[in-house]
Amino acid sequence: MDNKITIDQVAKICGVSKTTISRYLNRKYENISEETRQRIEQVITELNYRPNRSAQRLKASRSMLIGCCIGNIASPFAGLLLKGITETCEAAGYQVLFADSKEDSRREVRAIEGFLENRVDGLIVNTTGGNDEFLIAVQNERGVPVVLADRSLRRQGRLDTVTSEYQKSTADCVAMMLEYGYRKIAFFTEVIHSVMPRIQRRESFFNAFSGRRDGAQPFLYEFSADIEGDCLRCIRDFVEKNRGERLAVLSVNGVTAIHILRAMQQAGITPGYDFGFCTFDDWSWFSLISPGITTIRQETERLGSTAAELLLERLRGERVSGTPAMDIELPTAFIMRGSLVRERE
Repeated sequence: MDNKITIDQVAKICGVSKTTISRYLNRKYENISEETRQRIEQVITELNYRPNRSAQRLKASRSMLIGCCIGNIASPFAGLLLKGITETCEAAGYQVLFADSKEDSRREVRAIEGFLENRVDGLIVNTTGGNDEFLIAVQNERGVPVVLADRSLRRQGRLDTVTSEYQKSTADCVAMMLEYGYRKIAFFTEVIHSVMPRIQRRESFFNAFSGRRDGAQPFLYEFSADIEGDCLRCIRDFVEKNRGERLAVLSVNGVTAIHILRAMQQAGITPGYDFGFCTFDDWSWFSLISPGITTIRQETERLGSTAAELLLERLRGERVSGTPAMDIELPTAFIMRGSLVRERE
């Protein structure tokens, strides 16, 4: 009986997460209410649950370090992602080491090699997209589990991955813009390189126009944030090519949106009726910019905590080496504000 009881069963009966049970077992009570502690103690006693001894011995031989490499650690997205990762890992007794790849695949490899030299027990990677085979080899050949956060491999299903739901949210946004009377719609992104969310959102954007016969037309603009005025050049080109039309822009993410909004301001454009605007990421200040920026909200903090939990499952031995990789897509939400306005009848 004892051997059949798992931490999953204890957590389910208690109505809490496995992380909370792990906190309790490791005597980290500070974030557990007295009522919850008593409930966990009662269930553990009734089930005669005992933590897996071999797993405990394995844990004792570990460094209790997690390596986390982020594509752009300066972005608000990264801050939310890291919050979810850190809180979940620390609750399970792990310390998280961070590195910023600065969207450079070579820096990413160097950072991960540095983590491995420090004997990290696992890795969470917001990958640049240029190191798929390297990441797979780290897990399969070097025995260090890897979880991808927000950015997948080109061929999914080979490493545990947590992303947001891109395809439907992109298609829904385009459908909303078309319903509101915008007919010339541009997808704006920083240079795509091999970054999978940018690739997937671009593909979903163009797929949303497939088969239309109503004059709606998609445009694509890639700009470099390192080149002064490059985004402004793209905005002016889009306007010049479509004079007299109601235009709209979908931004690939919040960082890109900052560049677009600055360029629109320089060009004397206010988002709204004549020039619609929507972006992925719903940062708090988007609601403060007049007339309010319409967004596709992602559960970024939850994305980080989910990625951490997948890694912890591997480290606890709940999903052993050879267990199929998991691909989890978290839902998004459409937050409607004044930067998209319905055509006047």
